[in-house]
Amino acid sequence: MSGADWGLTRFYHTVVNCRDLDESVAFYRLLGFDILNDRRNVDWPDFVAGIFGLNRAKGRGVLMVLPADPDGPMIDLIQWLEPAAVFPDPGKTPQTVPRIIAFRTRNVHQAYEALQAAGVVFTQLPYRPSEPLGLIGTACCYDPNGNIIELIELEAGVRHSRANEALGERAT
Repeated sequence: MSGADWGLTRFYHTVVNCRDLDESVAFYRLLGFDILNDRRNVDWPDFVAGIFGLNRAKGRGVLMVLPADPDGPMIDLIQWLEPAAVFPDPGKTPQTVPRIIAFRTRNVHQAYEALQAAGVVFTQLPYRPSEPLGLIGTACCYDPNGNIIELIELEAGVRHSRANEALGERAT
């Protein structure tokens, strides 16, 4: 808003709801995150429920950060104890829109090979575009909670895909 006395200054963190916090911490460490603040044994004060618009809220959490971006956005892994979070069935193909978290990645093809060798499940082989999208490649895998983690590598100096330019914009 122009002229406003307030404004957002930066993206702070995103919460990833976890089925099993310890398993999720291990997964995000595999991706390269470090623990910034471990709150697995903290008893949540009552005001937390009100902040999130809940009647009650109890959980365990770990705040993680990428060492390559120490001042960048954080991942707040939370295993909700009250109320319990609901997760998709990992054995079934989702019939709903997926939850996706995307990360800029250096050498996405090597990341795919290393993570697959470590047992991480991917949605398909890495995508290598033939169109001039500014995209070197992308690979999507599942975290332990059913979220899709997109690993994306863009050409140097590219901020986002140039799909609208390369594929042509469609009139609506």
